[in-house]
Amino acid sequence: MNALICPVCQSPLTLTTEKQLCCEQQHSFDRARQGYFNLLLSHKKRSKSPGDSAEMVVARQRFLDSGFYYPISDAINQLAGAALIKAEEPISLADIGCGEGYYTVNMAQYLANFEKAYEFYGIDISKEAIISASKRDKQLVNWLVASGNQMPIADQSLDLATCLFTRLMPEEFHRVLKEDGLLITVNTGEQHLIELREILYDTIKPSFFSPEKVLSEHFELVEEQEVKYQNQLESSEQIQDLLLMTPHHWRATAEKKAELFAYQSLTITVDAQIHIFKRR
Repeated sequence: MNALICPVCQSPLTLTTEKQLCCEQQHSFDRARQGYFNLLLSHKKRSKSPGDSAEMVVARQRFLDSGFYYPISDAINQLAGAALIKAEEPISLADIGCGEGYYTVNMAQYLANFEKAYEFYGIDISKEAIISASKRDKQLVNWLVASGNQMPIADQSLDLATCLFTRLMPEEFHRVLKEDGLLITVNTGEQHLIELREILYDTIKPSFFSPEKVLSEHFELVEEQEVKYQNQLESSEQIQDLLLMTPHHWRATAEKKAELFAYQSLTITVDAQIHIFKRR
């Protein structure tokens, strides 16, 4: 875990045993029995349990394991593989805001086929999400409870970072990436879940988001790709799981959600926009 730094004093962290990280100032962090390290300091939390709740994590894992979003995962894996093919070993990368680890583990397994030495960090502020992620894999990914806004990652130590469907933090991404490091982002396109939104809202507001605009000061756009397709939700339970993964769970009224949950199947448009940025 060569890229890790102490969240207290920012000096390098060393794996002194299989179950403990320690820095030169003797700050130590034990590996939880589930296999992750908690590097989120108590006074850095904005709530007792920040990030996704246990209910949201279970719903997200159940939904993602159905393969509904696999084309997005596959596209990300291929772009990451192509980006890292010429990188010098050992390669360091992180999935920032990794959630319950679906995309992270898929990528780790894909990159393992290249037979290159790498260190992969899955970072999320939700302990419930990281506990779930740890159950997916304990060998290919180093799971960390930490804030993406203040990562326990050394300056200019990562070859690649991914940020999928979550908030962008330009300055922090710029800090942890190497001079030639790359950032892959995924955000929703204009037609994403349009059928679900048409049921939940009387008026559909435009939802255009430009990661290039947010990142332009620190990153240069290298490539962009659209992943757009339709898929079928097969049950009311699956519809509810999908809703729990989205901000619409909080925004829609109880009446509109009840109307949505009355559906037993629903054709849904998936519209994901993938961008690759290079550190300036």
